[in-house]
Amino acid sequence: MTWLPDPLHPAIVHFPIALSLVAVLLELAARHRRARSLEGAAAVVMSLAALGSVAAVVSGNAAHDNAAVPPAAAAILARHEEVGEIAMWLLLALAAVRLVLAQRAWFTGVVPWVYLAGAVLVAAAVSYNGYLGGKMVFEHGLGTAPVQRGLVPARVSTAPNLETAPWGGAHLGRPGRRG
Repeated sequence: MTWLPDPLHPAIVHFPIALSLVAVLLELAARHRRARSLEGAAAVVMSLAALGSVAAVVSGNAAHDNAAVPPAAAAILARHEEVGEIAMWLLLALAAVRLVLAQRAWFTGVVPWVYLAGAVLVAAAVSYNGYLGGKMVFEHGLGTAPVQRGLVPARVSTAPNLETAPWGGAHLGRPGRRG
């Protein structure tokens, strides 16, 4: 038995998504003269987002190696992998630039605003990739136990099955049902 969750990828991916968004918010707040002390926190959070993105890409590649991919999800998966790797490299570059600018005391004037614009774009790319991941899971069932065991068709219906609903469809006013 291991202390790591199985599958690992879904447990990791939320960190770079959330941390990149929080870093943008901290950076934006730090633009106010009374909140300049948040600049260090913003740099640390962006660095953690970058490191988390590496873990997300590595775990995603491992998850793909073991996944049963429905044909309907193959194109989305390819796009998700592509955007994920690009977002990882952008986060790593952004964190490195942020740390160098701060260390050399060049994070003044218009530079923080340019950095913030770049951080917003990178956070948007990370968020878009999260959207693609959610689309694969919630629309195609990728990574879910039924799809992995081959028990459901490639396209998972998002409409509720009223016959097997927990309430038994009792509130739908159907003849022969109490409700």
